[in-house]
Amino acid sequence: PDAESNRARRAYSLALRPAHFPHITSPFQVRWNDQDAYGHANNTAYVEWCDHAINAYLNSSTGFAPPDGVDGQVGLAVEVRTSFLGQVSFPEEVQVGVGVAKLGRSAVTYRCGVFAASDVRSPDGGVTAVPKAVVDFTHAFVSSSDRVTVTPIGDRLRRAFMGIQLRGESSL
Repeated sequence: PDAESNRARRAYSLALRPAHFPHITSPFQVRWNDQDAYGHANNTAYVEWCDHAINAYLNSSTGFAPPDGVDGQVGLAVEVRTSFLGQVSFPEEVQVGVGVAKLGRSAVTYRCGVFAASDVRSPDGGVTAVPKAVVDFTHAFVSSSDRVTVTPIGDRLRRAFMGIQLRGESSL
């Protein structure tokens, strides 16, 4: 991506608020081992938090669970893109908002916002909470038997994805 598209993505990411995300996790604490040598959460921790939030949502809404997935298919992570906008560190709490940014025939791109839980619980109800990171996470769905054959997203998963379309915003 060029500098102009990076600036546009950053401006877009800074405009996201918790209300844009139909599913948001309960607060959880940044672990000591989530930190890097600079004393803030390591970049990989943000992706792990989003991966967990996505899969927890899929499990609760469809029964999705490894290794079999649901309806004979599993989602494999094929692309992850993160925009870092702020820092969190131990012992802060964070919350992850999850929404679907793009739904295709055999793949889905989730958009996750990682927020400081104290911002979400602020007196204004999180209206002014700015994400510390925005993660776009794409799953391609394949047969759970061979984990190679690309399969159209089944009805149960598609309904779950339709239920968490991002609110009030456009995709970037």
